Amino acid sequence: MKIREIAERHPELLTSILAKSTGALGEVLVAEALRERGFRVRPVNNNTFQYDLEVTSPAGVTFGVEVKADRARRPTWFVRTRPSIDASQFWFFVSAPREPDQLADPALVEMFILTSMETRVIWDNSDWNKRNPTNGDVRRWQIPDDALNAWHKLPQ
Repeated sequence: MKIREIAERHPELLTSILAKSTGALGEVLVAEALRERGFRVRPVNNNTFQYDLEVTSPAGVTFGVEVKADRARRPTWFVRTRPSIDASQFWFFVSAPREPDQLADPALVEMFILTSMETRVIWDNSDWNKRNPTNGDVRRWQIPDDALNAWHKLPQ
């Protein structure tokens, strides 16, 4: 039996699962966007610190990506601890507006691409994060607009 068949029999469970799947859906959206640009993507263990995807560029350069997703239009992404510049090289902050039981409309999805150092600087400059070093966040207004779809930052 397929998962879809079971889920259709239990719509309330599917709604609950989708509501809690924002992070995983963000990773899928990033993986697909990278694949469309010729990158190869491999998910890593979900318990890996600040490292969700292993990506290989069309030229063969491999690098790590951390994905943060939120289903709000002007989101706050939870970045619990100070970004490590050693864990992954790039951070994707994904705004995927959707209802809890729906998938995001691809036309409304926004991807902000930052280097790990750029993410760390934003995190370090937040008064909230200074006061709450194990419960930090990054807010949309902190991310420069030119990070939107900044695919040029990635190794080719």
